[in-house]
Amino acid sequence: MALSQDCDPVRVFLIGDATDRHVSTVLARLPREGTVVIDAATLPSALYRLSPEEGTFVDLAGEQVRLSPEVAARGWIRRLAPAGWDTGTVLGSRAAARLAARMTVLAALLRDARISWMCGVDALFAAENKLVQYRAAQTAGLRVPETFICADPAYLAAELGEPFVIKPLGPGNFMTDDGRDQVVHTQAVTARDLAGVDLLGAPFLAQKLLTARAHLRIVTVGGRAWTAELDAGGLPLDWRQAARAHRSFVPSARWDSVERDAVCLAEHLQTGFTCQDWIVEDAGPAFVDLNPGGQWLFLPDSMTSQIADSLADWLRGA
Repeated sequence: MALSQDCDPVRVFLIGDATDRHVSTVLARLPREGTVVIDAATLPSALYRLSPEEGTFVDLAGEQVRLSPEVAARGWIRRLAPAGWDTGTVLGSRAAARLAARMTVLAALLRDARISWMCGVDALFAAENKLVQYRAAQTAGLRVPETFICADPAYLAAELGEPFVIKPLGPGNFMTDDGRDQVVHTQAVTARDLAGVDLLGAPFLAQKLLTARAHLRIVTVGGRAWTAELDAGGLPLDWRQAARAHRSFVPSARWDSVERDAVCLAEHLQTGFTCQDWIVEDAGPAFVDLNPGGQWLFLPDSMTSQIADSLADWLRGA
């Protein structure tokens, strides 16, 4: 494809897979002209040229568009690469080197000062760390469960009581040796359950067990927030284990103060978009998790359309 010297400017970057429903839902609200969808997998087809001074891309209309110092571009990072993109790739192999090279190019784009991001890549990486989240939440004066990373189950039991909760600090799922996808759910344990377990081999978070009356999923976009509530009655400790729970959230307008706290936490972490999980117990709401690229399309339609509209409005500069 020959480079046009008078191509139009890029106006919107969506970092993700166009077939991802969260991406496609926002794309449906944006013009194809000037909108570029790119991730590590589609980089060869979406990128034409990149240098320290300029960048030329292919938009959804199939036309070349360029980063322009005169026209500000905005972007939203959903996923750097599709799920399973690197499955089966051997560390240190030629294939791994190819994938790493693509990620390096993508990282350069994500740090281009001509693009305003809903959440910058460095803030995104920091905010995905649960210890960073809890530190920020405590600084903001929010209630969080007492949390440790520790190799000694007896110490955890003494500090947290029994049973206490363990949850993954890193990815919550992985591929087994025989190719099956394995999900690691939050679970309640005792010190005896963990006898002989290397708790720092793949570090886990240990937390005080909260008795949930309700679960809140709060989505923030800039200074706006939407709350969906799930009755915890009859659900497992990790509600994601119950298929019906994913269809049972209802919009809730009774958590204004929690929404303000959620927006405050997102601002503290410099994450313009977040999906947050809060637990409501007898002592009140407590923050438990934040995802700057989280899922929200399982929530009621009345909420998801507003969230998508808000994201698209921000990307258009409206």
